[in-house]
This record gives sequence, C-alpha cells and structure tokens, in this order.
Amino acid sequence: MKKSRLILLVFLTGLSCYSQRKRSIEFLKVFAKTYGYVKYFHPSDEAYGIDWDKFAIYGASQIEKCKSEIELYRTLKSLFQPIAPTAHFIFGDEPSNFDLQSIIPSDSDKYELTYWQHKGLSFGMSNNQRPYYSTRVNREYEIDYSSAFGNLTTSIEATKFSGKNFRYSGWAKLENGSEGNGNLWIRVDNSDGTNGFFKNMSDSPIIENNWRHYEITGTIDSLASSLVFGCFLRGKGKLLLDDVELTYKEGEKWLPIPIKNSGFEGNKITDGGQWKSFGSGYVFDLSDSDKKSGNKSAIIQYKGNIERGKSVKLFDKHPKFGELISEKLSDKIYLQLPLVVYCNDEYTYPKVNKEDINHLTKEIEDGFIVNNLALRLGNVINVYNVFKHFYPYFDVIDIDWTKELEKALVQSYYDVNEKDHLATLQKFTAHLRDGHIKVTNVKMERFVPPIDWEWVENKLIITEVYNDDIDLNIGDEVIKINGKSCEDFFADINSKISAGTKGWLKYRSQNESLYGPKDSKLKLMTKNKSIELIRDANIFESFRPKNIHNKSYEKINDDVFYLNLDLVSMDTINTLLPKLKDFKSIIFDLRGYPKGNHEVISHLLKTRDTVKGWMKVPQIIYPNQENIAGWESYEWMLEPLDPYLGDKQIIFITDGRAISYAESFMGYIEGYKLGTIVGQPTAGTNGNINSFELPGGFHLNWTGMKVNKLDGSQHHGIGIIPDIYVAK
Repeated sequence: MKKSRLILLVFLTGLSCYSQRKRSIEFLKVFAKTYGYVKYFHPSDEAYGIDWDKFAIYGASQIEKCKSEIELYRTLKSLFQPIAPTAHFIFGDEPSNFDLQSIIPSDSDKYELTYWQHKGLSFGMSNNQRPYYSTRVNREYEIDYSSAFGNLTTSIEATKFSGKNFRYSGWAKLENGSEGNGNLWIRVDNSDGTNGFFKNMSDSPIIENNWRHYEITGTIDSLASSLVFGCFLRGKGKLLLDDVELTYKEGEKWLPIPIKNSGFEGNKITDGGQWKSFGSGYVFDLSDSDKKSGNKSAIIQYKGNIERGKSVKLFDKHPKFGELISEKLSDKIYLQLPLVVYCNDEYTYPKVNKEDINHLTKEIEDGFIVNNLALRLGNVINVYNVFKHFYPYFDVIDIDWTKELEKALVQSYYDVNEKDHLATLQKFTAHLRDGHIKVTNVKMERFVPPIDWEWVENKLIITEVYNDDIDLNIGDEVIKINGKSCEDFFADINSKISAGTKGWLKYRSQNESLYGPKDSKLKLMTKNKSIELIRDANIFESFRPKNIHNKSYEKINDDVFYLNLDLVSMDTINTLLPKLKDFKSIIFDLRGYPKGNHEVISHLLKTRDTVKGWMKVPQIIYPNQENIAGWESYEWMLEPLDPYLGDKQIIFITDGRAISYAESFMGYIEGYKLGTIVGQPTAGTNGNINSFELPGGFHLNWTGMKVNKLDGSQHHGIGIIPDIYVAK
C-alpha cells in the first residue's frame, strides 16, 4: 500500500512539474512577443537605453516564476512599463479604444513626434553601418563607425626561412570589464599570391586579466615570401601586449628572427619602424605601469569613432500618430502599444519616474549570471525576435517560426552548459536555411585530426591524409564514426547547420564533422580496420584547397587557359589579358570565393549591364514584417571592357562551396548567359552579412538583405544551377 502511494506521489509530482513547465513555455512565448514589439517598434528613450540582452535574461527569469495568467499580467506590467510608459496591458475583457489624449502633452506644439524606421536592422547588431540602419526619427543618435577590431601588425621577409618550422609568441592580458577579446595571429604569404598558413588563435583567445604566454607554431611554406603577424583586439576593451618573439627551427635548435621593438621599450609603438597599427576607433599606446617585463608594454584600446546628431527620416513612409500594435497576447491579456510618441530635446513623453527605471536597471544587473537557465531562455528569445521582424526570406521557406521558438525554449530546460546551449541555438536557426548563419562561442575549441573526408557516391571517403604515421589511405571508405553509422553521425551535424542548398550543407558538414576539443578522439571504422585519431590541429591549419586546382592560373595547351578565381587577383588577370585574347577556351574555376576579381565579368559583356535592384534591403516600420514600407535597391551596373573575351568558349566550374559574393559573380554568368556552367548548384545564400553578440560569449551571423537572380526570380535556397551537372 505504501509503495503504491509513493508511486502515485511521484506520478503526481511529475505531472505537476510537467504542467508548470508547459505553462512557463506559454508565458515565455508571450514575453518573447512583447519583448520584440517594445524593443524594435516603441521609440521611448527608456526602451532605447535599456540593455536589451540582459533585459531578455532578467525578464525570462521573472516570467518563469509566474503561476497564473494574472501573475503573468502583473509581471509584464512591472517589466515593461518603466521602459514603455505608454504601453497599455489589459487583463480580462477586450480593450476599448486607446486613450490617445493620455499620451499628448498639453503644450504639444513644443514637441515633435518620434518613431522607429529600420533599413534592415542595425539596432543591437555588431556593426551599426551600411547597408543596415535603424533610427528613432527626431531623437539624438549615436553611431559607432569603429572597425571590428584594432590591429597591431608587422611583417618580415621570409624566403630564407622557407620550409622551416616557426614559433610566434607573446605575453598578453585583457583588462577587466572588456567586452571583446584579443588574439595573436600570423599569416604566411606566398610568392604566387596564396596563403601558405594562417592562424589567429580563435580557439584560445586572450580573455583573462592576467599576463599569459600565447604561442602559435607552424611551418613556413616553400613558396613563402613574407610572414605577416601581430595582435588584435576585437570589440570594446583594452588589451596589453609585451615581449613578442619569433623563432625558427634549425636542426634541433630554435633560433631568433629579429623583430625591432619587440618589447615595446621605445617612446612609441612604432619606434624602429617595425610595427603599424590599424583600426578606426582604436588607440595604440604604451603603458609604463602594467607590463610583463622591462619598462613598457603595448596597449590596444577601444575608444570609439562615434558620430552624434539628430536623426532624420531614412525614407518617406512612417507610422502615424495614433497607430498601435494591438495584440491579444494570451487568453486574457491584451497589449496596446503606440508606435509614435511625442518628444522634446530632453525626453520622450510621458516622462518616466527615474526611480522606477533605476530600480529596473539595478535588478537587471544584479540578476545577470553567465551560465544559467535564464540566460539560455533570454538568448533564445532575443534570437527569435531578430529573425521574426527582420529576416527577409520567410516568404520562401516553409517554417513555423513560433513553433521553433517553443522547441528551443523547451530544450533550454534540458541544457546544462555552453556547449548544449550552442547546439540549441544552432538547431534553432538551422531551420532558416540561411547559409550565412553561423552560431559560435568564443570558448568552444575547434581542432581537427590530420585527415579530410568527403561524401562520394553516398559513401564517406578519406580524401586527404596529412600524417604518414596514420594507417589510412586516400580512397578508404569510413563505415562507422564513434560507434555510429556515418549517416547517423552526420545527421546530428547536419541538424546544427543552416544551409540553403545541399551543396553548402555538404561542404559545411564535411568540415564541422571533424571539429572537437584539443586532443579529443575520433574513432573510425573502415571495411578492414579500426583506428583512433587525435584532434590536434587548429582548423585554420586544416583549411586548404580541396579538390581545386592549386595553381592561380595555367596554360593547359595552346587553345585552353585556366584561371582559379579563388586565388588569382584582378591585378594578375589584367596582366594576363593580352595573352587571354589569343586562346580559344578559358576555364574559370569558382568553387569557393572570388579574390576581388569580379571585374573580369566586364570582359565577357558585350553591352552594359542594365539590371537594377537584384539586391535590396527592406524598409520596416511595422512588426512581423507586415506592410513593408519599401525596399532600398543595390546593384553593380557593370560596363563592358576591352579586350572582349565573350567570343571564346567560356566555361565556369562551380559547386556548393560558392556562396554570397561568389553567387553574385555567378549570377551574372547565369543571367547574361556569359558561359557554360559546369558542376553543382551553388550555396543559395547571398546578401550582406549582419551579426550580433549574445551574453555568454555567443556570436551569430545572418543574411539581412534580399537577393534575387538577375531576372527577378528566387535565388535563396536554389543557387546558381549548372548547365552541365557533374558529381564525383
């Protein structure tokens, strides 16, 4: 009898927990909806000035405590009315007409009207610059035109060190309170215009406020012409650098490569002419109070390149005074939210009690914890709203975005660490089929074993082996990975990748399936053996041209010339033009990303390019992308150039690796029929990347503009289709 009662008690407890969880998810969806409306469309000064990342986290923690709709109603009011004093929350009956007189000051002739206008989205994004802008018309604005990072760099001639192992190191620290992170970096530039090596320590950034030694090792390519290296600070903050050292291995000894002012002991960083600094909004100085050794260290510090002024309209259409967001949030809760409010030089009307906003701000700051349930819920809600209101491709993808929000919120309860949360954000955004979407976390290591593989004829085949000691051969078929079938192993990888086409998904998954923490193991089974690999190489060391001709250009025979557009610069192409006009056939290889060489299209055009508006940014004044005000158009408008090469047999090779700029390039080949396209469909993702940061060290890229084919038809999720399909 007692056992039965215990089972019943456990069952009822579980049922109660399930019911509360289900209720919490529904309440969080209400909060998410309200969050987006107020953040992006209510123009009060208080809403503009709040820390929305932390507000999402704090708000989720408060909503999560609600046990009933009346508690939810009261919590919504307590959260939003200090920052949106004209927001009207109603419980119970349907709301009557909003009292507009209550939000009109008695001396209204001394006020102006303010409202949001968005060209794409810049509010809350990492780069508040073209082509994306968000503004509150008639309010003071502040735009930071700072570069993404401040870079202290130098270079040395490298031919005499070709083939040698090298070691680049330095001591560095990041000051407390910094929002960004720092990285040592080094690149080997080859004489043929390629990069033989690049690494920027993205897997182990400078994030600590104590002096630490950082080191990069590698091999100098046999074609090396120079070593380019330095240290950068990404984002806001202050970084200190000292005792930089570069050495190479000769036999068993490590010998120094001289670097002038390597300890920054001069009167300025540039003493000796060795170091140069780049980065708008960053200052480069010396510290004599905080150094690793000697008398001084170098400082890279964000100061900002800030433009301030009074916002004017971005475009003609705008919401009118009296227009509201009128929404039924739940069974019993309604929201009425003005899109336009009065303002003067000092405040938006009505003026808010400073004690209320100060109290809310303190609660938000005091409640912030780096890794907990509220942070995960808040981040999911933040991501949901960016895409709900501003992602330009919901019309061509089949997705219930609110349903995906619910799934991500549910999963957040089961996640326990940053790795879990990263996977949830990746799976959440994978459904958007945006090849630019990449969710990363600064703390997640990405190392690879010394192999590459590829799906060939539905089999996972080893395509490269970079270590002779490994008992694998090119052409070996992998049967199992970590005890799973290859199909099951890749299914999990694929579920975390946002891709417009199968080609881009295949390319991303073949790389990311190899990633893992440093020295972690990858167990493979082929048809006749089992082998354990160690992930010991940084991803930047593993990125090398795969199955692409590794020469920038080559004469195939007297009739055929080959150009690899991934590697050859426009300057080099210009020097080749007198020769190219003598060949009957030209093969252009674009299975990757062009090297700034799209001007070559002009040599294939017989008449000027007249296609306008194939790239466009939405003009948004209402939520949910309803009644879009218009589009700002962008185009290339290319002119034909001599010599004309379009009378030759022109062949373009492409595949799923070609994305964004590469697809703009290939769009002209397809649209104007400038050559025969051979290979596989491209990535199906084009348009300028937008990006934002999330608490906990997460970073997210996405596509903020709409791009069509030159004939106006859909490009997203389709890509450039080859005339002749070729697969391995």
